Amino acid sequence: MVKLSTIIHWVSVIVIIWVLVTLSAILTLPSSPSGLLRGNILGIDRESSLTYPLPSPGSYCASWSKSSDKSFWSDLASAYASKKVQSSGWSLLPTNKNGVALISSDSVYGNYSALRWAMVNNVKEQTNTQLFLVPLKANLIFTRMYVFKDDEGNNLQTARLGIDYACDGQLFNHIPGASAFCRKDYLQMYFLDYEKRYEEIGQEQCYYSITPKSFLLSQPDHCLRFLKVLETMMDKYNETSWPIEWITKNALRHKGYGIKLVDFELAHYFYTLYGANPESCYSIDKEHQQMIIQKYISNPALIEGRKFDFRVFVFCLNADPLVVGWAPNNGHTRLSDQVYDEFSNDFTTHITANVAGQNPESLEFLKKYRFNLREIGEYFKDQIGDVDTWLSTIAYPKVKRILIHMFRASQQNFLIKRSGLFEFYGVDFIMDNTYTNFYLLESNRRPDVQEKNPKLQYREDMIVEDVVRYADYLMETEGNLESTEEVFSRFTAFERLIDETSEDPYLGVLDEPCSKVFKDMNWDLPIDPMIQPLKFYVDNY
Repeated sequence: MVKLSTIIHWVSVIVIIWVLVTLSAILTLPSSPSGLLRGNILGIDRESSLTYPLPSPGSYCASWSKSSDKSFWSDLASAYASKKVQSSGWSLLPTNKNGVALISSDSVYGNYSALRWAMVNNVKEQTNTQLFLVPLKANLIFTRMYVFKDDEGNNLQTARLGIDYACDGQLFNHIPGASAFCRKDYLQMYFLDYEKRYEEIGQEQCYYSITPKSFLLSQPDHCLRFLKVLETMMDKYNETSWPIEWITKNALRHKGYGIKLVDFELAHYFYTLYGANPESCYSIDKEHQQMIIQKYISNPALIEGRKFDFRVFVFCLNADPLVVGWAPNNGHTRLSDQVYDEFSNDFTTHITANVAGQNPESLEFLKKYRFNLREIGEYFKDQIGDVDTWLSTIAYPKVKRILIHMFRASQQNFLIKRSGLFEFYGVDFIMDNTYTNFYLLESNRRPDVQEKNPKLQYREDMIVEDVVRYADYLMETEGNLESTEEVFSRFTAFERLIDETSEDPYLGVLDEPCSKVFKDMNWDLPIDPMIQPLKFYVDNY
């Protein structure tokens, strides 16, 4: 019979071992964000930029180390682009189900001081409501989304930059801050600031509006000016003669969703809501705070009688020095679902995002007209004359100028202290029926690259293949962009658009007086949600 003292001895040993293991696990957890970041922010220069915090012992980035393996992780493993990366020679790693991550102990949106480190279990894949846990062996992180929120709306994912993923030396297909222009309202604010910067150096001629005229309803002066526009229109038109001159857009939505025509009824709604008491422009309804009122292009160029826009793919290889490529031959047009009628209140005659075409015959029709810029020129050959001349003197220069201004206007937002970060976009334009005027509509980060017309899939495959080629190059060069000439010589789709390593960074598109770089932060402007947590820490710690 085992003595009681022996049992007590072994139980004590087991308890002591358990306590030691538990203490060890606790001690290896990262410290709280405030403790971690206090004094550990690199470069707290309010006039330059934000940067990553230093990882603490026990965090993912403190344990991660680069290897020569071409291994990557994706938040959407089943997405076409992820499969394309895998087929290009990179090994896909499964998502970690359990691990240490930041969670929120507070339900107040944006209260990043309430974030705390904890063990999380059963993390789900392919959802925009859960934190992801990147495998430790991943040398490339290739995500579709990068703002992951908890049930209370706290942005948890981007608070972990440089700590829990996107470590120094780890490749990541997003540049924190470089997607700020993907929000329509932010984009307009950057352009207003950009225009003022040119005015301050006496170069007003360098910039003209590259989007249709826009009002931000959240800004009182814009709200009051829009009310004046409505008042003039109401004096001139009645319900039957009312023209569609303005549309509303939700700043956060894409693909045509959230767009409304400012018809007679909606115009009177706005005027009744705000026009009766102009002071109400200083307290806009919550549902209108992210709304843009934009001039409607009522004389669009038409393909088969239908309105269309066209997409251009753009690749930001590096933030500082800024290096950007564009793919003139790999974009496509999108036609409206119905024949255009400028007097119609039918939404589908005005929107070019394929939001309605569920009819199989209609879808087949739309697939036929997926034109790149050269094919657009060929279609309008009778109107524009020589296609090569039109491309070289009108279309290409104007599209490139718009893209360059888009990047320059928001360049102050870029988190520029790291190499190995890159991002590609789908940027949408519209052209009017003079075939000489082009307008920027919106930009989309990490766009869908599964082509609607399977016969043209090779064009968007080339986009992803170039992104993979760049990741291969960065693996070879330890994450550094050593030669832009060598990189672009490897690409099949992208050509140089901006290259700040070159003597002429804009390759002849901008004259020298217009080439002054505006990189100093204007902290009165909104910033990309991806760097909000970092700004919070800089402001408070």
